[in-house]
Amino acid sequence: MQTKSHINKGFIIAAFLICFNAVTHFTKTYFDEWTTLVFAAIVIIGVVASVYFFCNELNGNTAFGVLFTHGFKTATVVACVYFIYTLFALYLFFPGFIEEKFNKGIEEAKKQGAFDEKASKENMEMGMTIGKKIVTYTYIAGTLMGTLFLGVIAAAIGSVITKKLPQQLN
Repeated sequence: MQTKSHINKGFIIAAFLICFNAVTHFTKTYFDEWTTLVFAAIVIIGVVASVYFFCNELNGNTAFGVLFTHGFKTATVVACVYFIYTLFALYLFFPGFIEEKFNKGIEEAKKQGAFDEKASKENMEMGMTIGKKIVTYTYIAGTLMGTLFLGVIAAAIGSVITKKLPQQLN
């Protein structure tokens, strides 16, 4: 039996994430809170399923460490592919996303009264330039680290819940 590699499984999971992200952009629902939960569910369910199927491919004759390693590798592929997509999405496909995210943050700050109306125009423009860079870098780093973090948790869950029947060597 030929086993499917973690690379193939990682690309499949990342493809689901990319499709989901594109749909949320086109439907203008990317700022809704439920999108984060669906994103996390796709990563976790995908990596856990990857570990489960890998264990079945080995007929259960494996150990926790082997399964966790496979899940971690799958999560790493997902994180890398989705990170590259995020860079393309921010700069090519949806270039106005960071501007919208930044403006939404300003609106929230105004609602909470954390916005200083007395600041000079020069300070405001300089602060907005720096703020946009911070939002961009935070979003990019958060995407990479968040996806990888969810993947590691999913790899651990998948390794624990998968039924293993390691056979003893005589």
